[in-house]
Amino acid sequence: MKKVLLFLLILWLLPVGGGMVFAQQYTGMNGLIHVPSAEMDTIETLRFGVHALPVDMMPDEMRFEGEKYASSNWYISATPLKWLEAGYSFTLMKFRKNLNPNSDEIGFYSKDRYFSVRVRPLNEGRYWPSVVIGGNDVIGQRDGDSKSFYFRNFYVAASKHLDLPFGILGGHLAYRKWEKSYNSRWNGVVGGLTLRPSIYTPLRAIAEYDGEGFNIGTDCVLFRYLQLQASLIKCRSLSVGAALRIELR
Repeated sequence: MKKVLLFLLILWLLPVGGGMVFAQQYTGMNGLIHVPSAEMDTIETLRFGVHALPVDMMPDEMRFEGEKYASSNWYISATPLKWLEAGYSFTLMKFRKNLNPNSDEIGFYSKDRYFSVRVRPLNEGRYWPSVVIGGNDVIGQRDGDSKSFYFRNFYVAASKHLDLPFGILGGHLAYRKWEKSYNSRWNGVVGGLTLRPSIYTPLRAIAEYDGEGFNIGTDCVLFRYLQLQASLIKCRSLSVGAALRIELR
């Protein structure tokens, strides 16, 4: 109940600024919450951010002494061209200090680093959706026995928007394939809906299915430069993120 109340408080606080934004995914890429979309940010935009990852968003093999744990992603991403987005992220990993099994000091002493990229070959038109091809943790040799590539996945996504009297309704559908079998619960067809209410278009409500469960959330840009997202993963685990958003032109 405390998490739900905190989530509702964040929803109430968000609409106090201006600026359109096409979302913040936990990897730093544009998307919904845990699902990719075919939306792109404004050209020549940089984002520096952090996103809290609850246990429900963590890969099953990212464990400390047999137990899954919550963590956070830190990232920098950019949209240098209207059809290209790229980013670099790292996820904090929990260990005993200096990897000493006898150490009593436990903390986030390591990082899982990876690059993400998205390419949009088709822009949205009146009768067709936009299409994006992308992936996370895309650089590195394919190695089925490697303990890295925790977040490696590839996808094709499509997005289409309708301008309705009460706001802009977006439909998003993607097919996603994760590298590691322990992430297979997120494989297959995923997608969701977004709504920008006409009374305040910088605010966006999100509902999605990520292959395992349903997530709900919202995001907004405050004072043009601060981008926020709040969500409930599986409608129970609170996840929040913030980013500094800089338009270079």
